[in-house]
Amino acid sequence: MHLTRLASTAELIVDESSHWAIESYIPLQTNDLIESLLAREDAAGLDDQKLKQIFTAMADLMHYRNRPLHTGFAARYAEIDPDRDSRPIGKASTLTDANAIDAETANKHRLADARRIAELGHQVLIDAGYSKVERPELEAAVSQSSEWGVPLQVDFDVFDLLAVYARGDIIGSRKSRRWRNRFRMTAIDVAVYQRIVVVFKLREGSMTDDELEPAMLHLRMFKNVPKVDVDMLLPGTKIRISWFDRTRTFGPSLGGIGFQIYKLLRLAFVVAVVTYSIATILLGLLIAIIGYAIRSFITYMQTRNRYMLNLTRSLYYQKLDTNAGVAYRLLFEAESQRHREAVLAYYAIVSADGAISLRRLRRRAQRMLREAAGIEVDFRAADAVKTLESWGVMIRNQNGDLSVLDPDAAIKQIDRRWDEGPLTSTHQAG
Repeated sequence: MHLTRLASTAELIVDESSHWAIESYIPLQTNDLIESLLAREDAAGLDDQKLKQIFTAMADLMHYRNRPLHTGFAARYAEIDPDRDSRPIGKASTLTDANAIDAETANKHRLADARRIAELGHQVLIDAGYSKVERPELEAAVSQSSEWGVPLQVDFDVFDLLAVYARGDIIGSRKSRRWRNRFRMTAIDVAVYQRIVVVFKLREGSMTDDELEPAMLHLRMFKNVPKVDVDMLLPGTKIRISWFDRTRTFGPSLGGIGFQIYKLLRLAFVVAVVTYSIATILLGLLIAIIGYAIRSFITYMQTRNRYMLNLTRSLYYQKLDTNAGVAYRLLFEAESQRHREAVLAYYAIVSADGAISLRRLRRRAQRMLREAAGIEVDFRAADAVKTLESWGVMIRNQNGDLSVLDPDAAIKQIDRRWDEGPLTSTHQAG
């Protein structure tokens, strides 16, 4: 089994990793998918060049008709983008102008805008093949951590809005030293999300170490995150020192203090018998206790800093993008995913012997993906059919079976769709 070293995340990801869940995401580049389809035996009677032409026309039309989604999102998110460097002209911003409206109304406007963007983001993320990580799974992650993670406490009350999405639920492999293997480096299977997206807005007045702006909607994207370490990606967390580290930090000091007290008491008894004065002994005991307390505190801070270093290092290597960069990346991924679904659906039907049912289309497309990528994919046949129908290249007979226009007719039909202008999407913001 071949392994590819990922130096940026200090881990190994198996090229053909096992998957915990069957997902809808098609893990292929569009060009690779097209080439794999054209190389199939059932493509022998089809014209490769015309198929490439129609697949390219599909991509162009999809991008053109979804342009309002991009521009609408950009216009709305500009108001609540933490990284914006522009200012509103000619009108007061309900998000930033404290003199325009009272604070309570401004907070309501901010939260309403954040929720509208989050709803739009939800559909985009689903289109891009992500699934939502529900609250119980997030809470379960708080109570545990991997060998490479950091135990944390998470205050969910600091959020007005929090949503976490994941894609690529796989079995990865990381290296660790185990005492049972004589502390030699050993590969360990780890349940990993290949992609994680976190969408959140902090509650007004909440205090976090990150010093993030509560008025804004924050977006984060990470890669190759162990499932039990998802809580590391959330703001408002505090380091939870393990009992082992607490014992290692304070145990020696308490033992040392007790031993010193025992020795000093013995010495105090001898000195008291001779001099009838123990003031000097008590002062020495106090100095010893203070010294051990200082040493314990320094050891505790060193342990905490080590935890913080591990947390910072993990986030640094695993973070892919933030805020508007995440949004535009997801819009592109969603568009590419829908294009791949349309390409696969069209080819699966045009290369079949006659009209086929939706169920057969799904099974046929999944078999093609299994042969091309070596994994099971939950192909969204209904969504792909809906896209092809909107372009006028899909035909349903009286029995509900599906067929498509031949490549020449399909290309002409797609060309006609350009005259209709950009699509007014139900997912459009603004």
